[in-house]
Amino acid sequence: MATARTIFLLIALLYWAGCRGLSPTDPAEGTGPVVARYALTAQDGAAPPCCVLDSGNVQVTVVGGALTFRGPAGYADTVFTPAGPASRACVHGVPNGANVNTFTHIVTLTDGTSYLQLPCDRGTYTLVVMRQLHHPDGSSATDSVTVSSGTFAAEPDIVDLADSHSTGSFTSSVTGATIVVTGPAHQYRFDPGN
Repeated sequence: MATARTIFLLIALLYWAGCRGLSPTDPAEGTGPVVARYALTAQDGAAPPCCVLDSGNVQVTVVGGALTFRGPAGYADTVFTPAGPASRACVHGVPNGANVNTFTHIVTLTDGTSYLQLPCDRGTYTLVVMRQLHHPDGSSATDSVTVSSGTFAAEPDIVDLADSHSTGSFTSSVTGATIVVTGPAHQYRFDPGN
């Protein structure tokens, strides 16, 4: 009987350990530090300030924005590197002789080919657009709007976004260091920036 109880406890422990949250959509890891930030360089093909539209009595101009990636925090998959402990999601191997640009996140191989590799292969993201609001009385104000946020999964030259409010409504493509995010109403181009 003790053997059956031991086996049952081991099965429960293995099930718990195997289902502990290494999925890119698992919020249990929490929000970690910023690992990459891209500046909005175009909305619908036009560079900011752009895209003036009238919303009621207010004229709205897009003046900037950012696509921010955060790595996992409180992770259960710690690996030890020469720089100290890190999440396995944020440790990548690159071929010998490759150059890693820590600003653009482009890995250039010895044969001259290159690819985008975000610092972490999973975490959370936020797409924010900054707007200038011009009121009829001549006053103006600036605000920021979170257009999309959720989790991401990345591998070389691929960044998949999973919007937490509308699954599948935002897609992305990568060309060099540029990430283009297409949403239901607009297309946003981001390049490395502060």
